[in-house]
Amino acid sequence: MSTLQITLIVCMFATAKSVNAMTVYTCGPNNTCVCTYDKQERITMDCEGRGNLKLSEICVFIGNVTSLKAGRNNFGNLTASDLKGCENLTEISFNFNQIAHIERETFQDFRHLHLLDLSRNLLQVYSKGWDASCLPKNLQTLKINGNPIPYNVNFPNLDSHDNLNKLTSDGFSNTAFNVSKIASLSLSGLNLETQCNLTQINNNTFSLSDSLKVLNISACGVISITAGAFEHLHSLEVLDLSYNRQLELWSLANVTYGLQFTRIRFLNISNLFSRFGGGVQLTMPNFCFLWNITVEDLDISGNKIDSIETNALILTPPSLKIIRVNHNKFWFGPYVLQLGCLGNVSTIFSSRLNYIPNPFIYTLENSKRYSAPKVELYQMTCPFCNVDFLKEYAMRTKECSYIENGVIDLLNPKIPVKLERLIANDCDYRHDLSSNYSYNPENISIRYIDISGNTFVSVTGYVGDIPMLETLNMSRCYISTIGLTSLNYRSLKTLRLADNDLGAQLADSKRSNIFDMLQSLQDLDLSSNGITVLFTSTFTELVNLERLDLSNNDIEHFDVNINTLPHLLQINLEINSIHTLNIGVRRKLEANENDRSKFSINLQNNSLAYECNNQEFLHWLIQHKANMVGFSIYRFVTSDDVTITFDKMMTDLDHLASRCRSYVAVIIIGLLALATFLSVIIGGVIYKYRWRIRYLMYMSKKRFFGYHMLPDYTAIQNYKYDAFISYAEDNIRFILDDVIPRLETDIISLCIHQRDFIPGNAVSDNIIHAIQSSRKTVVILSNAFLKSKWCMYEFNMARMESIYSRGEDISLVIVMLETVPNSAMPLEMLRWIQDNNYIEYTTDHEGNALFWDKLRRVITS
Repeated sequence: MSTLQITLIVCMFATAKSVNAMTVYTCGPNNTCVCTYDKQERITMDCEGRGNLKLSEICVFIGNVTSLKAGRNNFGNLTASDLKGCENLTEISFNFNQIAHIERETFQDFRHLHLLDLSRNLLQVYSKGWDASCLPKNLQTLKINGNPIPYNVNFPNLDSHDNLNKLTSDGFSNTAFNVSKIASLSLSGLNLETQCNLTQINNNTFSLSDSLKVLNISACGVISITAGAFEHLHSLEVLDLSYNRQLELWSLANVTYGLQFTRIRFLNISNLFSRFGGGVQLTMPNFCFLWNITVEDLDISGNKIDSIETNALILTPPSLKIIRVNHNKFWFGPYVLQLGCLGNVSTIFSSRLNYIPNPFIYTLENSKRYSAPKVELYQMTCPFCNVDFLKEYAMRTKECSYIENGVIDLLNPKIPVKLERLIANDCDYRHDLSSNYSYNPENISIRYIDISGNTFVSVTGYVGDIPMLETLNMSRCYISTIGLTSLNYRSLKTLRLADNDLGAQLADSKRSNIFDMLQSLQDLDLSSNGITVLFTSTFTELVNLERLDLSNNDIEHFDVNINTLPHLLQINLEINSIHTLNIGVRRKLEANENDRSKFSINLQNNSLAYECNNQEFLHWLIQHKANMVGFSIYRFVTSDDVTITFDKMMTDLDHLASRCRSYVAVIIIGLLALATFLSVIIGGVIYKYRWRIRYLMYMSKKRFFGYHMLPDYTAIQNYKYDAFISYAEDNIRFILDDVIPRLETDIISLCIHQRDFIPGNAVSDNIIHAIQSSRKTVVILSNAFLKSKWCMYEFNMARMESIYSRGEDISLVIVMLETVPNSAMPLEMLRWIQDNNYIEYTTDHEGNALFWDKLRRVITS
């Protein structure tokens, strides 16, 4: 390897960038070209339109380059010296280079070159005497289209090139194309670099081209084709006659007559009519010889066909597997009931029926119409259009029937028994699928249905059992309602419902479970449906779901229950209002990963929250960034509604954690301190005024909340009792043996709780009633009294009554029955005794008499 080549390779990898598994780098003279290195280790150098580059300069830098694109550089004539260094190339494009001459020895050392593009130059390849020996011997593909066409056209003789099997050339009438060894010939006028004016195709046009397998004469201005034009092409497998808009379908019989003697597999007769004007009917003569050809794929798109003659479909070739009828204008007719005659058809493409073309094309299209007259061809009488043949031939195809005397069975339509794929998108169908149909054909094989881009609005009915259906596309159909049992296709694996209006239904808990019967579903597309709310149970029955697309909606909370979805690995939530993902969704996605497949989620163009309470989710995103689609362009929104980029989030996340910790600590400490302070203050106040509060609460309840007076309650001015005796149970003998006998007389009445409390009433109510119904409350103070909660309750309620309800009257009297230490008494009792004194009980004979006398006077005062 030369020093120059080594330097080139070092520079090549030093400036390389990887794009879609392909390495791209600058190369060539002064790095003015661009090289690409693919997985197959092929290197392509692109030097197209580089101005003043010389071919000899480019070849110096070829090295290991396998393909050279050097068009639009005005190289002029080609010589062997110009191409020195390019001998190992396998592909060369020299289009648009003003090449008028090629020296004979130019390509003599090019043993590996298999593709050479010489289109749009000044070579006299169609002139008599042009020497094709200047071309490489091992050439396989040659493009000479777009070179000058002389008045006397002479198609070049390429028989000396045994390996040449693919040729792109210009097309012209009244010439026999001598391509006896070439397998593929393209004269297509759809290529802007090709000049094709092949107005008439007769029996001689391709008589010297018996090796052809592929013939493309699309957009060649063909006006007429004779019946034997293709009968010499015994090896022909592909014929493209599309975009010859003056040919029209009247010549279909002539085309198919010659194709009976070929191996035709693909026939393209699309766009043979002008796109403007009335509709066309396919008649039985059009089908005359069609049944006898071996075509497998037939394209009749863009021919304004609006109907097919009754029984004509019987002549469909049994070899036909794919039929394309896009861009036509079909109306309903009896032929629809004979679709079963397409016996072996497995795929029907019928997109954009009733499509209205751009009216601005009309002038351009008509300006290109040729004025040459049509050739009057012999119109053969079709020998296969008689009733007997049609009836007999119809019987060979299951589900195919001959319609006689216009008698049709609308309730028993037929479809091809082997039909697997039906594509009828963008056909301007406008229907409500709100009825149930009992259409259950035998052995239905449909696996794929695409009816997107139509208008259905309501899909609440059921079309019938399609047991093998795997893919259903109803995107862009304006669907707002789907019945709970309408999607009853248990074998369905892919369901496309994008660009509809199902958001309102999915937000209704009673109508949201429309997918419950799709246990086999693997791929669900609900993008662009105006979805704002999803219930947790919406997808729980989709136990085989793998991919879920909810992009382009307005979902804020994705709290869907996916715990029943063990295979879910891909979720697309792009362009929503998601702030976070709940931990249940995250853990389930992690659990669903396996050795062969990793989970992926797309959260681009959402409002991901960059906040303290979302830190766990943010760290989870970084931990699984390899699972995040487009993670580097994610955007995050702070609590201040400031949007930050992915890079900013990555660098600031640790600082966010520290800020959140400080903030939380301050909040917690402050709240705890405030709570403690308020608890102490409130607790102290409540404790200090606890009895007052209890008393006031009781009085408020009595006054405002319906507490009723006891039946024997009297007015406060007329007390029922002179004294309520408050005592402990341990002192009952003192009450029974001393208090009652000594105090209760005709003029003094006592209230004793064991005797006078009303059974059934609350104890607290009885106590308050007794205190308020008595002129005095006499507390028999003892150590046992201090231990009784009800005794202390009676003391404190009596104290509150005396303070807040009796004015200047002291209604609480304390009798010290026994010595009670001050330390045992509560503070309230000590203060009361200090402020109001007490009566001390004594057993001394004289003192005892004085005690009872004093107590009577206090009670009656």
